[in-house]
Order: sequence, then structure tokens, then C-alpha cells
Amino acid sequence: MKIDYQTDPATISQGLVKVRKSRWILWSAIIIYVPGLVIALQLNLSTAAMTKLFGLWVVLLCVAVGLATVVKCPRCRNSFHTHGPTFLPVRKCVHCSLPVNADKTRKTSISSEHPPV
Repeated sequence: MKIDYQTDPATISQGLVKVRKSRWILWSAIIIYVPGLVIALQLNLSTAAMTKLFGLWVVLLCVAVGLATVVKCPRCRNSFHTHGPTFLPVRKCVHCSLPVNADKTRKTSISSEHPPV
């Protein structure tokens, strides 16, 4: 079975911008937890307030994971980070191995690279 890969560099670049943005949101949501917790503990917030802040962070994390899960690879049009039920926030498409920064490097030619099927 031959898969039709998108080879237009402008389209791939626009798609990778979306992928990087969703990754930035995901990693920001993960990283913000510890400093936020330290600040909340220094403010001596009540248990109820801490519970609400934790719940808010969990909702933020769920939204960030959801965004990263549904973002499509601009080359193969499959989900960039999801293969079946598995979510893998790796730096290459889990289907066609397109690097997340392929449009920024000169080493990797977007149009001439033929990924493994």
C-alpha cells in the first residue's frame, strides 16, 4: 500500500508550527506545576484553595494533552503524537518520522525524505 505524503515545504512548515505550539502548551502546563505549588505553599493557602488550584492545573493539563493528541502531522496527515491508544510526545511523527523541526534544519530535506512505512 502506497501512502501519499505531502511534500509542499510551505504546507509542512505551517503544520509543524502547529505541532510545536501544541508541544509548547503541553510542556508549559507540566513545568508550571512545581513553581505554582511552591508559590501556593508559601502563601499558606487553605486546603480548599489548594484543592481548587490542583483541580485547575489538572484541567489545564487535560486540555494541553488533548491539543497535543489531535494535532496532525503535515506530511502524512495522521496524528503526530498518537499511534493507536498510545500518546507519545516525542520529537518525530510516530507514523512517518518527520522531525518536529524539519522545516528549521537544512540537513533534512522535507520533500526528498522517504520515511519508513
